[in-house]
Amino acid sequence: MRKTNFKVDIIPILFLTVVVCVSVIALAYVNSITYEKIETAKLDAFKEKLSVHFADMTDFTSNDANDCYIVFTNDDIAGYAVKATGSGYGGTIELLVALEPTNLISTDDLIIRGLSVISHSETPGLGDKITKSSFQNQFMGVAFSGIELSKTGGAIDAISGATISSKGVINGIVSSIEARFDSLVELVSSVEVS
Repeated sequence: MRKTNFKVDIIPILFLTVVVCVSVIALAYVNSITYEKIETAKLDAFKEKLSVHFADMTDFTSNDANDCYIVFTNDDIAGYAVKATGSGYGGTIELLVALEPTNLISTDDLIIRGLSVISHSETPGLGDKITKSSFQNQFMGVAFSGIELSKTGGAIDAISGATISSKGVINGIVSSIEARFDSLVELVSSVEVS
């Protein structure tokens, strides 16, 4: 039977503890340095996506918790935007849906101004065609009630060979806007009162 040597047994444990502590401190430091830069880059990328649909945009306000946005040109409301998520063939599809500045009585009043894909993991050459303007431009000027595939009476033609991706975009827009409509109305009301 081996005699235990306290020094020999404890040194590797202490060494690993020190290495882990130094690594954690280094990672926390790097995170504190880069966090603001990353958040600023994300905000700039989001502003760029918004400005594609609102060329004269001067500012926007949001209800970040519900991913609803009001876009301004000077002090006038230029339109609205909602982040949407859908399930495609390859996973989650994140979208930015730009809306015309209509009366917000019901979702039936909404008209799509434009669509941008924020992120996706669809199949290259097939499902990733959701990022192409030929697909996204179909949504421009479409009333909320018309956001369906053309084969079911809607205004949107599915991407050939990527029907699941096309449906993912459509279902994501419809479900997200329906879920966030009251939050958008509340946000607009709070801005108009101010």
